[in-house]
Amino acid sequence: QDGAEYLDRLRDLDISTDHVRLLNDTYTAQAMIMTDRDNNQITAFHPGAMMQAHITRIEAHPDVKLAIISPDGRDAMLQHAEQCHAAHIPFVFDPGQGLPMFDGAELARFIEQSTWVTVNDYEGKLLTERTGWSSAEISRRVDGLIVTLGAQGCEVWQDGEMTHVPPVQAAQVVDPTGCGDAWRGALLFGLEQGWSLSECAALGNRVGALKIASRGPQNYSIEW
Repeated sequence: QDGAEYLDRLRDLDISTDHVRLLNDTYTAQAMIMTDRDNNQITAFHPGAMMQAHITRIEAHPDVKLAIISPDGRDAMLQHAEQCHAAHIPFVFDPGQGLPMFDGAELARFIEQSTWVTVNDYEGKLLTERTGWSSAEISRRVDGLIVTLGAQGCEVWQDGEMTHVPPVQAAQVVDPTGCGDAWRGALLFGLEQGWSLSECAALGNRVGALKIASRGPQNYSIEW
């Protein structure tokens, strides 16, 4: 019921809102993130309409090339992964802060259904602990595993082998909020273009460096 302003912003950015579901009896999910100078963060989160995300079904469509399963309602993440897999839609499993909601068997199922997996360093350690699979083992079950390392760049794992993709120096460090989302946007763009995972990761590092130099998660621009 409070999403009109944000929908207008998406349209201003030429992002289609055709498939955004409106729920008039609840509020949009909201996060308030406090960050100190050492990049430690405390987040207050209200899930709102996100808790009803499972009512949206994913089905095969000729225009759909790929998908991403990111932090969402628990039921939605489980169901959408199953639906993407059944519809033969390749997807990125990006559990993010939602990872602790799932046990080892559930995380293993996500990995087996997905085409790519992306996590940060902390999430990667938790993923290996809960599944019992190393990064090398996970990478043999998917087309690629990417572990982001912040200022140290990222690791691209494929077929049990790791390639380090170096970081891009930011003009200045202002606000890390939204860097992960910026990185994932670059990943999806690269995958859609048919790039290698290392090329996707390199673009992600560059876009993340652009984002961290600006205040707020969406107040930066990219020129091609």
